[in-house]
Amino acid sequence: VATATMSIARFSLVVVTAFWIVSATVAVAGTDANFTANQTNSTICALAEESSDKFPGDLFTNDQRRHGGFLFHVFVAFYCFIVIAFVCNDYFLPTVDCICQDLNLSQDVAGATFMALATCTPELFANLIGTFVTESDLGVGAVVGSAVFNTLGVPACGGIAAVMVIKLKVYPLARDCGIYMTVLAVLAVMLWDEHIYWYESLILLILYFVYGIIMFCDRKMSKAAKKVLKKANSFDSARSIKSVKSDVRDGAGDGVYRPTHYQSDQLFSSIERARRLSSLRETKLPRIDEKGNANVEANEAEKVKLCVKPEGFSSLCWWIFTLPVEIALWLTIPDCKTRRKLYPFTFCMCIVWIGISSYVVSWMMALFGAAFTISDSVMGITFLAMGGSMPEACSSVINARLGIASMSISNALGANTLDILLCLGLPWMIKTLLPASLGGGPIRIHSAGLVYNTAAQIACVAILFVATSLNRFYFNRVLGFVCLFMYLAFIGLIIVIETNVFGWTQDTSSCS
Repeated sequence: VATATMSIARFSLVVVTAFWIVSATVAVAGTDANFTANQTNSTICALAEESSDKFPGDLFTNDQRRHGGFLFHVFVAFYCFIVIAFVCNDYFLPTVDCICQDLNLSQDVAGATFMALATCTPELFANLIGTFVTESDLGVGAVVGSAVFNTLGVPACGGIAAVMVIKLKVYPLARDCGIYMTVLAVLAVMLWDEHIYWYESLILLILYFVYGIIMFCDRKMSKAAKKVLKKANSFDSARSIKSVKSDVRDGAGDGVYRPTHYQSDQLFSSIERARRLSSLRETKLPRIDEKGNANVEANEAEKVKLCVKPEGFSSLCWWIFTLPVEIALWLTIPDCKTRRKLYPFTFCMCIVWIGISSYVVSWMMALFGAAFTISDSVMGITFLAMGGSMPEACSSVINARLGIASMSISNALGANTLDILLCLGLPWMIKTLLPASLGGGPIRIHSAGLVYNTAAQIACVAILFVATSLNRFYFNRVLGFVCLFMYLAFIGLIIVIETNVFGWTQDTSSCS
């Protein structure tokens, strides 16, 4: 666990450092562009200023933010990411599990509905804010950026942290890559004319239900794939087919749904370890009787846990840093693991906390982008996406340590599909169906570079599959570093496209 903590710290340091270097470069480029700005660029700048004006002001001016005030916005946004991670991992997922148990839903149905909604809620709120509040590309950029991080960043975290060579399942990886590339192609076509109409958002929602139906028929598809692999007799087909068959029967490593198809106790245990790596403390869930009453001793243990100082300097610092969050959540959200009857109220309070935190994050990022003349799409693709996907990265490290990396990669790819179909399709549908008097109608995509970014992701997924196949579907540190390099290169390419260095787009998204 301690080694996993260091791996997360090293990867986070590399990614954050690279992000701020690129951001500083973009800021300098935007400053230099003041001397050569044209009328089109001024129009985009006005859109960026209008986006930041949709939020309340704060204590700083743009000039003060450029000279150090931006650190306050970064700190607040980072702390809100922690709040979202704590809410989802400690309260929202257990609540959704209670709902699925009471409705007697199968793991497939639960994963395609409630579980998917629970884990993609931050991206959903980000796009809701970007669609209805700022009317900008912040939410779209967050979904696109989180997809990039899930595709390359999550495997990079797990690969670098892996202590053993892990054999990946061929069929789930090929299936998820194929489905995700198809969804990306559909999204690229929709973004081509820089407008989203009601029928396009309807297509995304229809594809979401089709996606669920396909996964319900996954056993038949896996049998057909097994026959193909058996005839091909490549990549150690006998062993791969056996593992795929076992994987399909058990529901593990299926990966298309968020969270995984593991049993709920194992799932929550993995999430708890991922979130509390530094504290080296395990939380035992209380036993709940048939009436839904939890053990009183377990409830008291939860109270005492907040007051126990962990050992070690780094663990103590993290405990002090996150203690206000844990206390605030403990006071306002009932824990359904100890008080199961209150899970409907827990569900509502989780929605409130996630919504408020997502709004504050979008607020801070809009002000930061306006100060450094960085477009909303770039802010969403980089900072907002990486922060929102950090829980998945931590879970990837834990799963790699446990030797189940195939589950992490498959879930990351399946998560991307759900983010596009649900987190983009639902807000767009609501917005386009509203009357014009309420601000409804077709949605304008301000950044033409998102089309090229989405198309580049298709190549990115293909490269991931090719790199994995060239590595004979073995998951190790070599593959992890390859994914890390591709992620940093892809983020750099996205920013270059958004700043219109190649002149591919008619408008530039970086303001001067």
